[in-house]
Amino acid sequence: MGKRLIIIGAGGLGRIVYDALLRDSSVHAQFSLAGFLDTRADLSLPPDLDVPILGNPLTWQPGPEDIFIPAVGNPQWRKNLVEPLILKGAHFFSYTCAAFVASRTTIGEGAFLTPGAVISTDCKIGAFGYCDTGVIVGHDVEIGDHCMIGAMSFLSGGVCIGEGVAIHPRAAIAKDVRIGDGAVIGIGSVVLRDVSAHATVLGNPARIIGVNAP
Repeated sequence: MGKRLIIIGAGGLGRIVYDALLRDSSVHAQFSLAGFLDTRADLSLPPDLDVPILGNPLTWQPGPEDIFIPAVGNPQWRKNLVEPLILKGAHFFSYTCAAFVASRTTIGEGAFLTPGAVISTDCKIGAFGYCDTGVIVGHDVEIGDHCMIGAMSFLSGGVCIGEGVAIHPRAAIAKDVRIGDGAVIGIGSVVLRDVSAHATVLGNPARIIGVNAP
């Protein structure tokens, strides 16, 4: 039996990921697209989507033919759903086929770079992250595990992003800025200085508007 690619999360982001994979012949050469895992047993998929919700990621027992890719927008939820599978020995697929990835850049396990993302040279992209369409990442940027980088965001050279950070669409991060673990960068924000862990910032220039529980 061939390898089965299973998407973790059947919401909007999961369907976006499925559509990108469905259109890529290089994916079909390696896997069959088997379906989704989701915690919501009553979730309805569009009627013309021809793959099912196979089960719950928290209770799924990975088979030797199963390969997973996470597609959950909230970084903490993503981590909570991926970790039980890791403990069971699951293997994950990193999708970068339609993005531009420059020399000496490393991409972590289970990361998804959408078509049109641009990752410059000497970067480190963590495991289980998501970079949306039009994201531009400058040179020598480090992005931690389980991060969500929204569409059309720009990360300047030398930026360091902690684990589990959510950067919403059209945000811009200035050169060498550090973003702490679990921080949230609001839509369209321009971040000119470091952001502490678990802070939520918004605006131009970005200012703290709240602090999230760790």
